[in-house]
Amino acid sequence: MATILYITYDGLMEPLGMSQVWQYVKYLSKEHKIIILSFEKSDDLSKGDALNLLKEEIDSYDVYWHPITYHKKPRFLATTYDILHAIFTSALLIKKYNVEIIHSRSYIPSIIAFFMKFFLHIKYIFDMRGFWADEKIDSGVWKKKSIVYRVVKKIERHFFLNADVIVSLTNTGKRDIQSLNYMLNVDTEISVIPTCTNLNIFKPRPKPNKNKIKIKKHGFILGYVGSVETFYLFDEVLKSFLALLAIDSNAKLLVINRNQHEYIKGRMFNIGVDMHSVELKSSPYKKIPDEINRMDAGIFYIKPSFSKRSSSPTRMGEFLGCGKPCMSNFGVGDTESVLEGENVGIVLKSFSESEHMKGINRLLELVKDKNIQERCTHVAKEHFSLGLGVEKYNNIYKQLVDK
Repeated sequence: MATILYITYDGLMEPLGMSQVWQYVKYLSKEHKIIILSFEKSDDLSKGDALNLLKEEIDSYDVYWHPITYHKKPRFLATTYDILHAIFTSALLIKKYNVEIIHSRSYIPSIIAFFMKFFLHIKYIFDMRGFWADEKIDSGVWKKKSIVYRVVKKIERHFFLNADVIVSLTNTGKRDIQSLNYMLNVDTEISVIPTCTNLNIFKPRPKPNKNKIKIKKHGFILGYVGSVETFYLFDEVLKSFLALLAIDSNAKLLVINRNQHEYIKGRMFNIGVDMHSVELKSSPYKKIPDEINRMDAGIFYIKPSFSKRSSSPTRMGEFLGCGKPCMSNFGVGDTESVLEGENVGIVLKSFSESEHMKGINRLLELVKDKNIQERCTHVAKEHFSLGLGVEKYNNIYKQLVDK
């Protein structure tokens, strides 16, 4: 058993923190003592009932949770304050619980872990989640010649050179790390653990008995789950949906999203999608599998860029786990090798009008395949099972403790 301080900049009360931190930790806690240090938005911390329910669940797994408030503005000062606060808090937690390993999820937590290694000689895992500085460039937030970009890339270099283990989401990302000049003669272990899915939750639901329940007739239901801004090409999703409507006028687009509904409605108006063809709603994490099971297929498009070569889309495992094929695009991590290689989805080669139509036609044919649900769930188990991810993290923890 190892004692782990798990630091995440994504709050456990956010959908991403719930699916990509807590789902792992509650199983890892069966073999290890885990303390979570998370940054939570003040709005989430004010939700008393939800906060208490989560605390009760975390306590039931004998995990210690230390949430601290995330600060957003002013950007530089707020982030600096968060880092200093977390460094001080981490030092206290390390002493109190005799922490052996820090598991740092992404870059801000890794700054904290780096300081702890330097001053307290604690081993740490750089769970990078992608090339964060390059994401800022690709999203247009930073300029490549800016001081902040160059500083962060130098910090990133220290992460790679000083981490005891590096975790990449994709094989493509692992190769990109190994190709860096300063990593050519470095033998630090790089483990590939994609964005995994709890397949006990994300799984096919039994179909209703048509003899007992009156089923409302509808066309094809194409589903989208999650954020729609920054790297997510929601306009292209709407264009694919228009191609679907040209084939099936009764088709529906089911969009599950939190806090961006007005933006979505604006994009629909601009692209020319009739609101009557779209169902737009929010849903808590535990209800998302039910919504996915209403869909015939899922769709997600992400801006192809260098930083996204190391990206593993969360929704891919969730769609496939529920037995739903999905449609995506080129240039995103290992997406093409999984979807096209395993025949469980469609990957667009471009975003031309003809490619949208071609992709939708191929998707409709794929959904008709009588073995598609079984094939999707099999691929989810082979590539994105939470159990596989937990096993890999377990092995990393044990390996570091034994060093």
